[in-house]
Amino acid sequence: MPIFVVLSQLRHHYPLHYHNFAELSLVIEGSGTEIVNGKPHRFRKGTVTFLLPHHIHEVRLTSPNAMKYNCMFDLNLLFLSPSDRELANALLRTGSDYPSHYDLDEEQNAYLSSLFEAMRQEYEHERFGKDSALRSKLLEAFVFLLRTPWPQGASERQAVKYESGGSIAERILQYLHMHYQEEITLGGLAKQFNINASYLSRIFKQMAGRTFTDYLHSLRVGRAASLLATTSMSVTEIAIDVGFDQTRTFTRAFKDVKGTTPKQYRALFRNAAGGEDAPLPSAAESH
Repeated sequence: MPIFVVLSQLRHHYPLHYHNFAELSLVIEGSGTEIVNGKPHRFRKGTVTFLLPHHIHEVRLTSPNAMKYNCMFDLNLLFLSPSDRELANALLRTGSDYPSHYDLDEEQNAYLSSLFEAMRQEYEHERFGKDSALRSKLLEAFVFLLRTPWPQGASERQAVKYESGGSIAERILQYLHMHYQEEITLGGLAKQFNINASYLSRIFKQMAGRTFTDYLHSLRVGRAASLLATTSMSVTEIAIDVGFDQTRTFTRAFKDVKGTTPKQYRALFRNAAGGEDAPLPSAAESH
């Protein structure tokens, strides 16, 4: 089962890192600051954070320690049923159209805490229907969150309109998130899904709010930023790892998305971590 649930105690700061899986967490004790993709937010009891696999994450405590539920899972779990496509598609837009964190009130926190505890109990015991129960409770938690009002000061949620081609576009969106490191072109995808390339381009932009190329580059740059900040891989190695066949194309796409070059981006995080000589882990150590 590509999912695990724990109740963990945080006793120290956690430097920049990323995972190859998605992570949903709920703070039940303690306070501090979380930094997700360079954007900080205060956390306290009742703060929920959702991270996609390529998101960069850092935790700084202001209390002696903190406790939180963590549910980490393979993103493919969201796509096991066609009836879950609307929910899964919304979650893929976390950090852009939807917030990465929510601050729950006392009643909301009590409800979600009970869901997390139920998931933890399911995870720790071998009972009939364990996998189904875990997945259903995880989806229930996400439905609850996406029905929760946004944090104060956040921009209004963007309404996404779907037309008859929506379901095929959602399948392609899912495919991109699973295979963005591979060689992918609009024409190749159109052929693979047996539709016209210009039609695919139109329905994709309507659903995702940006062009196919811009969306693909944002996924690749998201992972590249994680690798730059948390590993010692060279820029060329990272460019190849995330799916670019030329370093020049990678640098241009990175600057379009992040507003800086890959080398400048890495220097920023190395300086923040303690200077140019601060050691960085290998790619394997960051996963």
